[in-house]
Amino acid sequence: MATQALTPVTVAAMRKVFALLEDNFDPEKGVYLHGYSDERIAKETQISIDGVKKYRVDGFGKLKPPTEVDKIQSDIADLEKLALQLDNDLRAGLKDIKARIQIIQRKFD
Repeated sequence: MATQALTPVTVAAMRKVFALLEDNFDPEKGVYLHGYSDERIAKETQISIDGVKKYRVDGFGKLKPPTEVDKIQSDIADLEKLALQLDNDLRAGLKDIKARIQIIQRKFD
């Protein structure tokens, strides 16, 4: 059976997969960091999801379910992010309304 020849493009993509796994996967906890996933790495490297999963499992380990504390901390981080976005949206809305009021008031001065 013939083996598939690796092209320079394939080798570069594989190196990128391993670099992304090195930077964004915690093998001790078995979790991705910084919002990464097999799917995201596959998209960024043009390697199949199955290929990324194989490289991750062989080189770094399997995914592990999050511990209860990790899940709660992740929920807190998500809520904090949402609160900041909501605050920014409210401030932008108030700024817009104040600007509209000033434009209307100038018509009557």
